[in-house]
Amino acid sequence: MSTRRATRRSPERRAPRTSPDEVTLSPAWGRWVVDNLLAGAHVDAIVAHLEREGVASKIARREVLSVASSPALAVAREARVEAKRLAMLARMQRDLQRTAPRPHKVARASGLAAEAFFDVYYANNVPVVIEGFAREWPAVARWTPEYFRDELGRYEIEACIGRERDPEYDQNFKAHTERMSMRSFAERVLAAGVSNDLYLIANNRNMERAPMRALYDDVRWDHGLLEPGRLDGCTALWFGPRGTYTPLHHDTTNILFCQIYGRKRVWLAHPSEVALQRGARGVYAAMDPERPRPDDPQPLWKHVELEPGDALFIPVGWWHAVRALSVSINIAFTNFTRDNFFSWFTPAAAR
Repeated sequence: MSTRRATRRSPERRAPRTSPDEVTLSPAWGRWVVDNLLAGAHVDAIVAHLEREGVASKIARREVLSVASSPALAVAREARVEAKRLAMLARMQRDLQRTAPRPHKVARASGLAAEAFFDVYYANNVPVVIEGFAREWPAVARWTPEYFRDELGRYEIEACIGRERDPEYDQNFKAHTERMSMRSFAERVLAAGVSNDLYLIANNRNMERAPMRALYDDVRWDHGLLEPGRLDGCTALWFGPRGTYTPLHHDTTNILFCQIYGRKRVWLAHPSEVALQRGARGVYAAMDPERPRPDDPQPLWKHVELEPGDALFIPVGWWHAVRALSVSINIAFTNFTRDNFFSWFTPAAAR
């Protein structure tokens, strides 16, 4: 049998105050015993350590043997093994990511057929920029801030306003949602300069408003990636000034993010970068890739800048943050012609 010593940190010592037959270990000591048994420490080593900490020999042995023979410990041991296996898998994926010839670059392709896209990128959870994917769409020629102001200006929309006063503006989008005309919003964008204070975002759900659905006439559907008959809840419009920023997060669907007007920079990190889950709230990470702190994780970032007509495939689970380098308009889709149901992927919520 193993003779490994009990090495886990001891909890504070608490002297027993009842008769020996009634004494049990405190919850803190009980956790310490479980931790050491799972780590492979021998019963005798654990008992000896408890004795040195002032626990009577009879009580120490009785309590340790009780934990060692518990079915709960067997369940905990199985869970620990499974966690170690998954950690190894994540480490392997992280290490493999770093062997790429250009590990910080996102793959690029043009003229990508649907079958190749789904086989190479979608099924393998690999991001790719499809260069010129939307270049021939009427949207790229038409959608400008001025077009939105003049042609769509009379329509009511919802926008997020006052984001800069709230450190968690994206999570708290409802508190910043205001209704206004598209004309009013477009004029504010054109006058804003560099700002993260106002933005049309996915959660505003403006593409579900009847007047805005006419924008679908400026999209082409002959590429075979998306289902044109399934739009509600599967599309999102983004429009804002230079400087808008979407903080680091992951989504629970695959996304095709199309750059229609302006330019954007995107940071991406593989789902195997599990350190980004530390301190995460929902799907939002606790760190900012633009302003990392000394104690933040150091994932392998992939960087990409999108030009008008480009489409970025953001696979489900990939961490990403987005900065507008100019006034920018995007439309995003989740209505792929393949299964895209991953709402269960919420690692930060796991307990």
